Amino acid sequence: MNNKTIKCRDCGKEVEVKLSNNPRYKRKYCDKCSKERKKSWDNLWKVKIEDCEDEE
Repeated sequence: MNNKTIKCRDCGKEVEVKLSNNPRYKRKYCDKCSKERKKSWDNLWKVKIEDCEDEE
């Protein structure tokens, strides 16, 4: 496996990540931000229409 230094799109830190031999998707986030994004995505079903703001 190869190691590559990336700049996280959320926090801006440069981190070294392990890449597999044939990656399907390029890494864009550090592990911490990636976990937070996954948690938010998993809880997306809990958002109700009443929680959203109107633009009016």
